[in-house]
Amino acid sequence: MEISEILKNKRTELNMTQDDLAKSLYVSKRSITNWETGRTTPDIDSLIRLSKLYDISLDDLLLNNSKAVKSIKNQAKLNSMNTYLAFTFITFLAFIFILATTGLYGDLAKPVLAVAYIGGFANTAAMVYFLDQINKLENKSEKQLLLSALKWTLLGFTIVIVSIIIIVMTTY
Repeated sequence: MEISEILKNKRTELNMTQDDLAKSLYVSKRSITNWETGRTTPDIDSLIRLSKLYDISLDDLLLNNSKAVKSIKNQAKLNSMNTYLAFTFITFLAFIFILATTGLYGDLAKPVLAVAYIGGFANTAAMVYFLDQINKLENKSEKQLLLSALKWTLLGFTIVIVSIIIIVMTTY
């Protein structure tokens, strides 16, 4: 039996409305509807509260329904990938800033400049990888991946250019 069916059956057994259940779990009524129709699955905190409220073990809720377990794992991985993407974006900004300001206050040594370029390219590849993983987890297309990569790259360049303009204006 799917988790959506289990949740709906238990709620009706307890003569609760979706609104009553939503209030007792501190979620929206729309969340309850989505859970019971199988559009989404509850997060782990809600599953724990549901298991207590319905007096069902988490094993019965999760192990009998690999879809719920997959969804929870998918969400955890998505959160990790978004965190990794944020950190690679920050280092991307640092590399672009270093490369863009080279010569503004003196030249970098050639080995340092070469390492900065290599780091920048490697960091860009990491960003594309994380964007690809996020798009796969969210079931998005390759076109959406390219648009995401372009958006992040343009945002990075914009931030760096604005930073350089501010530095130049305050220096002179």
